[in-house]
Amino acid sequence: MAKNRVIAIDIGTNRAKMVQLEQSSGAVHLINANVVTYPDKDDQQQVAESVKRLWESVGDSPVQGNLRSLFNRDSTEVVLALPRFLVNTKRLANLPAAGDEQLASIVAIAAEAELPFRIEEAIFTYHDVQRTSEATSVELVSTRRATVTGYLDLLEQIGVSASGVTPSMIALSEVAANSGCTKSTFIVDIGAEQTDFCFMESQELRFSRSFRLGSNHLSEHISSTLNIDIEAAAQEKQHISASEAPASTWTTQFIGELQRSIAAATAHGESNSRQSSVTSDQLQEGSVAATGDSLTDNHSAEAETELWLCGEGARVRDLASVCETELDIPTQLWNPLHTLQQQADIDIRPLHPGVEHLLDEWGDTLAVPLGVGLNALKPGPQVSLLPQEAVETLTQTTRQRQLLAAAGLGILLVGGIFFGGYTLQRAQKHRNEAVEAQLTHYAQPMAAAQAQLGRELALTDMLAHHISPLDILHALSEMFGDRTQVAWTNFNITNLHEPTTARITFNLESASHNAINTLLGALDRSGVFTNVRPGEVTTITQNRKEIFQVQVRCNLTASAIKTFAKKRYPMPKIQIDEPEMDTELRLSPPMTETLEDEKNE
Repeated sequence: MAKNRVIAIDIGTNRAKMVQLEQSSGAVHLINANVVTYPDKDDQQQVAESVKRLWESVGDSPVQGNLRSLFNRDSTEVVLALPRFLVNTKRLANLPAAGDEQLASIVAIAAEAELPFRIEEAIFTYHDVQRTSEATSVELVSTRRATVTGYLDLLEQIGVSASGVTPSMIALSEVAANSGCTKSTFIVDIGAEQTDFCFMESQELRFSRSFRLGSNHLSEHISSTLNIDIEAAAQEKQHISASEAPASTWTTQFIGELQRSIAAATAHGESNSRQSSVTSDQLQEGSVAATGDSLTDNHSAEAETELWLCGEGARVRDLASVCETELDIPTQLWNPLHTLQQQADIDIRPLHPGVEHLLDEWGDTLAVPLGVGLNALKPGPQVSLLPQEAVETLTQTTRQRQLLAAAGLGILLVGGIFFGGYTLQRAQKHRNEAVEAQLTHYAQPMAAAQAQLGRELALTDMLAHHISPLDILHALSEMFGDRTQVAWTNFNITNLHEPTTARITFNLESASHNAINTLLGALDRSGVFTNVRPGEVTTITQNRKEIFQVQVRCNLTASAIKTFAKKRYPMPKIQIDEPEMDTELRLSPPMTETLEDEKNE
């Protein structure tokens, strides 16, 4: 059975993490993993170099662009994680009942009014489709296009193209579901600058948000309080209890954010009319009122609810016990690697040597990349914020590889028939040499053909005629021959970028009603304008003369663009220069004798 491989990359604030998973015979195996730290998180060049080292640590996995991988049946995908604080979610309720094919168009229309930024600047998708006989509701997931392209550019610098962009809350819910999360569970992933909060119920993501508080803030607080540098503070926080000063101040802020998040998740679950996820920017100070006593009363009746802490920030000593005491919720430190090892269909034992030590050190911080990889291996549509143009490019690349693979297979078949009389060992050797030679031979012509095709497509687009308002004005001017009889006073064009839907509106003034009718008839017969709709004719008096006024609406025909192109770029008339006759052609009349002979005969 062919294997499916996925490389999941999580580019965080201070570190980039990578896991490589492989699915074979229904089981998932961890092949490799690595973590790199940025020397300076604000230096994009250093971040890019760190991501390059992370990618190089993949080892002998198929690299995109390698011609040998064209004939490898094991497909490898690269999927990128997108932090929760860069993602907006909103429940779109009361959408018309529709099937899967129509739903995408309906969501696209509804999203224009619901997105927090302009539609041109957004990338959005949807999931969690809920249907009734009368309506449909979906969870809209969106982000800024510039945000995604910034992450994709880091991969492009090392020649890697991502096949998916997965929000971190989707990744956390996926790894939690695979970890046997059957109870109502609050999952808190404490990163360097941001903390992701997810509420899982019945193995489904019900609520998520992100708040700006992480382990770096604790290091900064310890550094300023103890008057030590930030590196020393990062080491010191590993030995200070969460309930002791100076870490207690950070712990109080952290528990306060958890209280607000839990209260918002509880309100979200109880209010069916709301049906929208609350994002981090909606949860400003005072937007959700929650106290420790109210949370205690609310969750004491739900003994099955648990709180899982993971991420580097969860390593603060006694943090889990302090959270359990303050929130009255059973709390535990969650290491996704350890919980996944208990699943029969997931093998977390790394096949790449030297990874065991890294997993022991960083295993509790790999929840997001593990979830991204598991989500990519899951059959069915994925929640991805990959730009559409990137999807189309990836599809074209895949098709080209398939064509090359088919061509190579044909070459192998012909080679096998031609050398069928040779021994098996000699035939195998010759077949391998033929494949290598043909691949090398096709590489350069294919690149040249692609470059030539790109130039021709660009030239074709440049030469294609696009209708401009001047074309329409010129066509109308030809019909307004006598301006003393008919003239226009206003002119408006909309949707000209799509000629079939363009709408033209202009006002006419005429000395007579017949002149207007004559012009309208000319518009109908022009072959350029169609659906001519005159409005009501009104009259005014100027300088003791009666003037007729009317507003006319019309559209362009399907052949308008061709007609305008011929007028703008007329074909040159071919002139054939006939040679001058130096001498006049003269024919002598037939001789009389000949005519007489003919009569006698």
